[in-house]
Amino acid sequence: MAYKKKKAKPKIRLKSSAKRVIIFILFFLAVGIYAHNQLREINAEYAYQKTYEYKLVQHGYTLEQTQILISKLDDKQLDFLLGVDPEDFLYDLVKEKYFMGKNFDAYLSYRNSHLSYNMETVVASVNVHANNGWYNVSYDANTSLNEKVLVNKFYHLGEDFVPSDLVKVPLSVAYGENYINSTVFDQFMKMHDDAKSQINVDLMITSGYRSYQDQFASYDMYKRRGQDYADAYAARPGYSEHQTALALDIVSLQHTGSKAFSESEEAQWLKDNCYKYGFILRYPEGKEIITGFGYEAWHYRYVGTDVAKKIHDEDITFDEYYAFYIEK
Repeated sequence: MAYKKKKAKPKIRLKSSAKRVIIFILFFLAVGIYAHNQLREINAEYAYQKTYEYKLVQHGYTLEQTQILISKLDDKQLDFLLGVDPEDFLYDLVKEKYFMGKNFDAYLSYRNSHLSYNMETVVASVNVHANNGWYNVSYDANTSLNEKVLVNKFYHLGEDFVPSDLVKVPLSVAYGENYINSTVFDQFMKMHDDAKSQINVDLMITSGYRSYQDQFASYDMYKRRGQDYADAYAARPGYSEHQTALALDIVSLQHTGSKAFSESEEAQWLKDNCYKYGFILRYPEGKEIITGFGYEAWHYRYVGTDVAKKIHDEDITFDEYYAFYIEK
C-alpha cells in the first residue's frame, strides 16, 4: 500500500512591521519595569533618610550605637541627641544595663552636677532617688509586696504599722528580747545551723523588729549629736526597715563587737552564703551613695531566695533591684 506524505503545516511568518511593533512593546515594557524599580528604590532611600537610624549615623554615631539608642529612647529623646554633639558620655549613659528612659532628663541633670561620677553611678543614684537628697522626697512603702517591700530614706511606713506573724526569738540565738517575722526566723535558723556545721560559729541576733516608737527613741539618741550625725548612722522613725520585721542585725557568739565581727570569718561566710537562705547584706561596702548608709557587716535583710540570688548575681543593692525590677 502506498502511503501519502503528510503535508507540512505552513509556518507563520510575521511581517517585518509586526515584528517591530512587538520589539517596541517589549522594549517599553522593560523600560517601564526598570523605571518602576528605580522609582521604588528612590522612594525607599528617601523614606530611610527620614528614619532615626539614618539621621543618627549621619550625625556621627555608629550603626551599632544607633540601634541601641533607638531601642532605649523615645522620639523626643532621640531628637535631643540629634540637636547636640554626639559626645561619648551620652551613649555610655544610654547603654548602661539599668538605664531607664523615664529618667533620661534626670540622668543628664545629675551628671552635669557630678562630673566625676561614672555613668553606672549616675544611673544608680537617679534610679533610687538619691539625686534628690536623703529624705527630700517621700513615698509610702508598698507593704502589699510582703518580703519585697522597700523601706529606706525615701520609702516610709506609717506610725501605726505593725507587721503580722511575729515570733519571739529564743535567747539561745539572740541577745535580749527580739521578735521577727516567722518565715525570716525559719530561714535564719537554717543559716545558723549551716554556719555552725561548716565553720563552727554561732550566729546571734542582736536586733530584729523595732516599732515606730522604738526607732523614734533610737534616732533621738543619735540626734543629740546633731541632725546630720543622726541621719548618717540611724534611720528616722518610719524609715527603718527594722519596723518590717524583715531586717536583722547579726553577729556571732565568738565575735560580738561590730569591728571584730566585720573582720571575722563568719562575716565573710554570711556575705558569701546569705542569698541561699533569702537574705542580703543590706548596706554593702562601697554602696553608701546608693543606700544612704555606711557599710554595716551585721545588717541583713530577708527578701526571699529568688530576689536574693538575683541581687547576689548582679552585685546590686536592694534599692537598685527595687527601682529597676519593681518600681520601673
